[in-house]
Amino acid sequence: MLFIISVLTAVIFLFLFRKPLKNHPLIFYIIAAALTAAASMVNARSLPPFVNQYIIGAISRGTLATAFWCAVMWAGALPDGSKLLKVLMPIRGELSIFAAFLTFGHVIALGGRYIIKFFTEAGKLPDDLFTSTLISLILVAIMVPLTVMSFKKVRKKMKASTWKKIQRTAYIFYALIYVHVLTFFIPKARMGREGYFLSIVAYSVVFISYAVFRIRKAYLRSCKRKNSMYNKKLVDGICGLSFAVLMCIPCLSACSKPEKNDDAPSQNAAVTTAVSETTVSETTESVTEATSSEPVTSVSETTVSEVTDVSNTETEAVSDAVTASEEKKDPSGEEKKEEQPSEEPKQEEPQPEPEPEPQNQYVYNNGTFTGTAYGYDGDITVTITIENDAITSISGSTAESDPAYFNDAKDHVFGQIMGTTNSQVSAYSGCTYSSNGIMGAVAAALDSARR
Repeated sequence: MLFIISVLTAVIFLFLFRKPLKNHPLIFYIIAAALTAAASMVNARSLPPFVNQYIIGAISRGTLATAFWCAVMWAGALPDGSKLLKVLMPIRGELSIFAAFLTFGHVIALGGRYIIKFFTEAGKLPDDLFTSTLISLILVAIMVPLTVMSFKKVRKKMKASTWKKIQRTAYIFYALIYVHVLTFFIPKARMGREGYFLSIVAYSVVFISYAVFRIRKAYLRSCKRKNSMYNKKLVDGICGLSFAVLMCIPCLSACSKPEKNDDAPSQNAAVTTAVSETTVSETTESVTEATSSEPVTSVSETTVSEVTDVSNTETEAVSDAVTASEEKKDPSGEEKKEEQPSEEPKQEEPQPEPEPEPQNQYVYNNGTFTGTAYGYDGDITVTITIENDAITSISGSTAESDPAYFNDAKDHVFGQIMGTTNSQVSAYSGCTYSSNGIMGAVAAALDSARR
């Protein structure tokens, strides 16, 4: 949907400003650069949703730039002599420079962090992000020299044949834009994300029809140069059939269900390893606590044994006293009177103090703690509250470009973690990287809460 809106925006722009763009291109280059800077530096979360999605989002996600690139490429595919060709061809160079400035907004806003990750931690990037980042690097490598050569002063200093040969790399550039888009959108369309299938159809119509029209134009020009006979209706029929067949490829690919990957939980190896180490550490400490509590039982048993011995001794003393009393009596049954020594007060023996009851030994401090880990394509931050070695509340936020992955995964993962201190749980199907990011963030929070 955003691409369709961007195409309509580009059409309106060309209708209103094609002459000013031709006469005063520098002003429009500055405007494009300002929009790029705004999209790169502005805090999107502080903006209204409409502005964030349809204005800043159109620049940062590259859809507006792609719409203008479509105008540039279609200028070379329109039939000779058509009215639209006469409108686009005179401003094609200026339009490509304007589109290049807008493209840098996308490269800086989203591609920057992926490119850094590509060179520093490529193994942590999902397959689709790794592929699309690689394509982005190739696109930038092609776009920069083509943009520089589009300036009139540079073009005049070059040989026409050399300039034309280099400009043919633009065909590779257009094809890679389409592949770059499909790499991002097809996995999301397969997961049933709203709007992505429609976007794939829209992009496919624009790019595939361009390829068919461009090949048709080249063939007809070749036939005219060679004065060869051709059947125009047959050519148009073949072009229509080719378009229909080629359209089926991305559409069917987007409709197919994703294959189940048994190795999915291990895709984010770093996060999983960290989670596993945390769990092992917790288990080891639990075993240590259980072992350290055994002497308490021995002390209790010793105390009970001592009390039993004291009781037996008192019983024997009473029995001896009764026997001695019977011996003092004479045969007549009278008790012999003897001088009783004055009884000295007996000193009470100190009683052993009762052993204190063993207290629960907790692994984690009570309180609120925060941890961060890398998810699908951005950091995930989780805040947990711990009470007596149990997580009583958990919340989180994400800096990922598509929060839908985090939103789908969080309820599933949070529900399993609540009431425990176990950060290694099952991932939500289709959101493995975001799930692992949540678990890694919880593990980091638990690590900061250790006693």
